[in-house]
Amino acid sequence: MVSKITKYRMKCAQKLHGLILDLGAGEGDYTSYLNGEVVSLDLDFTCLKSVRGLKVAGSALHLPFRNDTFDGIWSCAVLEHVEINYIPEAVRITKNGGTIYILTCNRNSPWDPIKRLFGYDDWWSDGGKVRSYSAGEGHVRLYSVGELRRFGKVTGEIWWAPGIDQIARYLPIIGHTLMVKIEVTQELKSRLRKR
Repeated sequence: MVSKITKYRMKCAQKLHGLILDLGAGEGDYTSYLNGEVVSLDLDFTCLKSVRGLKVAGSALHLPFRNDTFDGIWSCAVLEHVEINYIPEAVRITKNGGTIYILTCNRNSPWDPIKRLFGYDDWWSDGGKVRSYSAGEGHVRLYSVGELRRFGKVTGEIWWAPGIDQIARYLPIIGHTLMVKIEVTQELKSRLRKR
């Protein structure tokens, strides 16, 4: 699956340095924006054929790396495809002082009703069950701004509405997608281990 490459996402990806895990790399859409040595992980190894560098087939739920391995993690449009929140696992394998960027759908996107009005797919189906944004994407769990704020700073994105997009950075509740920036600390690691 190819993810939408936006200026905001590129800017966030470029902030990562050192040994970086591209978690759910797919075909490596963001690999060239990551500054450092990149390890690309995806559940489907065939997706990684065109990706350069070290490739690993694996699940976000049980990352096959030792504690404190990476300086940073990039994960774009993956969290919503996994039943269980993998953020604690990502924090486990990131060094203290490292940074994790995760982009995901906004469960409470105010744009969904407007999109439905014009006949476009939204994040939800009838009855509150998740439906794919476009056919075959397989969203299984969506997150709110509040849920993600427990891990770090959350900003919003509305890439298809440039005038409002900048406002969403400061008011993520209006974002159609959400970016959580997690600064990894020993306190965060300890808090997540106790859960």
